[in-house]
Amino acid sequence: RILEKVDPLQAADVASSYLERSMSNGEKMQVDRLGLQTLLLALSRSPKFDHAMMASIVWVWMENSDKVEHDVLDSSLCNLVLIAFSKTNDAKTAGEALSFLSKRISRYKEGDKTTIFPTVVGFSAALVSLGKANRIDDSLRLLEIMKFLSKDGVPNIKPDDGCYNSILSNLARSQAKNAAAQALTVVRRMKEDLGQISNSSLNSAINNCTRTPERRKGVEIAFQIFQLGRESQSFDTITFALMIRTCIKLTADDSARFKLVEPLFKLCAKNGLVGSMVMREIGPLKKRLIANDRLPKEWTINVGYRDR
Repeated sequence: RILEKVDPLQAADVASSYLERSMSNGEKMQVDRLGLQTLLLALSRSPKFDHAMMASIVWVWMENSDKVEHDVLDSSLCNLVLIAFSKTNDAKTAGEALSFLSKRISRYKEGDKTTIFPTVVGFSAALVSLGKANRIDDSLRLLEIMKFLSKDGVPNIKPDDGCYNSILSNLARSQAKNAAAQALTVVRRMKEDLGQISNSSLNSAINNCTRTPERRKGVEIAFQIFQLGRESQSFDTITFALMIRTCIKLTADDSARFKLVEPLFKLCAKNGLVGSMVMREIGPLKKRLIANDRLPKEWTINVGYRDR
């Protein structure tokens, strides 16, 4: 609570300065688990790459030093290192986060079963960094490693919906021209791994399609993702709004837009999901889609209160 009231950069500067002095001091570091948690929390709230690097450096130093008590280190504190990297937008972030994980994965594979891993929370934070950098192949490889470690008995590490959404929701921030195709790759893997696609991941994936320079390709991919979502019964009013937005933005004339949007709007209405966001997105097509500008009650019956 105290940290929340302090400027994040100032708190991280203080934590970084203290840790740097402690590591250079020849005496044993006097810090318990709560103290280390406070310091790592401060670093993890900063958007600066240097603070994330300090979190990583101090973790590795504490693992290898004989001047600290090793029992202060655990998985939840390891999470904070990767969360620190996820808060930054430096081009080097993804590589450093992946390097931090790779070293512990290698150590584990070489037989050191005492290796401390982050939980799924920390891995999800690493996937955020990889998603921002459009490193989708690395993200999928990391998911495979998580599955391997989970099957091998490492606790709290099995990939969940949040892992896939960490990639998808941050992929758009990479501004990559192939974001739509990459999003399709991720949702296909999610369907294969988990058996279904969550609503949040579906919406994040569709949202990546509006940025593709190949407009026709972007629309085609959006409909492929949408179909996967329908198979999982995971769509909501935001899903339809995002699909309509994609079709309108990536088509050149009203005639083509109407041909794409009309069946989407009818399906949306059939499912009772015509919410306020859908109404905003149909824009100039509204008069052609809604007779007499009146919405039948059954068209909105399944829309949550805040989305009406």
